[in-house]
Amino acid sequence: MKHVSSLFAVPMLLGLAVLSACDPGEKAATTVAATTKPDPMEAKIDALPRALQETTMFRAIRDGGYTCQKIVRFEKHAPIDGHAVWIAECDDRGQYVITLQPGGVFWVSGVPQAKKP
Repeated sequence: MKHVSSLFAVPMLLGLAVLSACDPGEKAATTVAATTKPDPMEAKIDALPRALQETTMFRAIRDGGYTCQKIVRFEKHAPIDGHAVWIAECDDRGQYVITLQPGGVFWVSGVPQAKKP
C-alpha cells in the first residue's frame, strides 16, 4: 500500500467509523478483530517510554518520505481492522495515521505537507 493522502484524515476516520456503524457486517468484523492476537510489536511499542514511542512514530513518518521535523501531538487510536493505529501531528501541521502491519511495518497515511524531493 502506498501512502494515501486525504484532505482531512481525522474527520475521514470519524466518518468511516460512523458509516461502518451502519454496516450489518460490522459486528462480525469486530468479533474477528477482537479474537485475533495482538501483534507482539504493538506490545513492545506500548512498553516503551512515551519519548521513545514518539521517536518510533517520527521515524515511521520520516521513513515514509515526509518532511516532519517534530511531532507536536500523538496518541494511540482504536484498532482498525485488527491493526494498531496511532495518530500524529507534526510541527508543519501534517497529520498522519500510522498503522502497524504484521512484521513491524508501518503504513503512514494522512494529510501530509510537502514531501521530501
